[in-house]
Amino acid sequence: MTYSIWQRWRLVLTLACGQALSFGSFSTRAFATCMTLISGPVVYDVQGCKAIEPEKIFDLSKDKYAWIGGLDSAGRKAFYDTYRGLYLKGRVAKSQANTRGLASEEGALAGETVFMYLPPGGLQCNAILGKRLSANLHQVCCEGGGDAPCLLDTSYVLQQSQVLAAGTGDQSKAKARASKDYIAATTAFNQHKYKVAAKGFEKAKANGELDIPGYYHLGLAYRLMDQCVDALPPLRHVSEMEQKKQIWAEDEQIARKSTMLLARCLARMNDPQNAVAILNSYLIEPAKYRNEINESLKDSDFGWIHTSREYRDYMKVARKKQNQAGPAAPAAAPAK
Repeated sequence: MTYSIWQRWRLVLTLACGQALSFGSFSTRAFATCMTLISGPVVYDVQGCKAIEPEKIFDLSKDKYAWIGGLDSAGRKAFYDTYRGLYLKGRVAKSQANTRGLASEEGALAGETVFMYLPPGGLQCNAILGKRLSANLHQVCCEGGGDAPCLLDTSYVLQQSQVLAAGTGDQSKAKARASKDYIAATTAFNQHKYKVAAKGFEKAKANGELDIPGYYHLGLAYRLMDQCVDALPPLRHVSEMEQKKQIWAEDEQIARKSTMLLARCLARMNDPQNAVAILNSYLIEPAKYRNEINESLKDSDFGWIHTSREYRDYMKVARKKQNQAGPAAPAAAPAK
């Protein structure tokens, strides 16, 4: 297969950022329909950046770009000028963007790695690479059109972009880092003093000084003391935040651990209906949640509900999905 200059750069940027993505994969999402479009505020972590030179990336000998050659010199320059921005790869660390149209979704693209276009006239790569941006996301309808950024195999535009200060993120983290109760609780947890840790985390929670990892470790401390009834409130808090897509990208993995721990505690409390409701959510994206599915079939906490109709039905479907998804990725180290 022969790639254009633009496609080769896209491949280099993708591989340099450590995640391969086929050229056609995005088109399915962006170009299939304009009945749903995304817009709204996002926080975006820039992992790759390239200044676009349209004269080089649009090969006019290709059918896709031949029409550009038919423009007069002034028209071609004006068209090229709309593309003299930055092509970015990065992760949506936080999203308040909404999907509008036939489908409705809040927190669209949260946690996803996507390509974005930053229009000309502002920030440069050396100022944003490896940085966190706040911006308004606008999705362009690319149904056969050539408006920027449609010819770049993305429809996402970042507007009103600003570089955020280092460490900008969930404000609860700053409060947690400054909390004596939180620090003491974390130290106690790491020393396996779970009763002391739970007491400290509860004090931090009462003072509004608990972040997502803190809520998880509070729930885990109670679980390790076999007090699942006390673990439910902090674990449910994280689960609700996750459902509302209010979790920052850096806390996504620990939020997933927390939701699985919630399912385990519900199972241990012999509540198959609510435990399996969580487990069934993993079956929607079995490849993404294959570690959780594997854990749900092996962890001894689910032994408390293994004879229930809900769990038996789940188990049959989960095993099929497990085989279709392939082997699980290496498990992450246990959170401490």
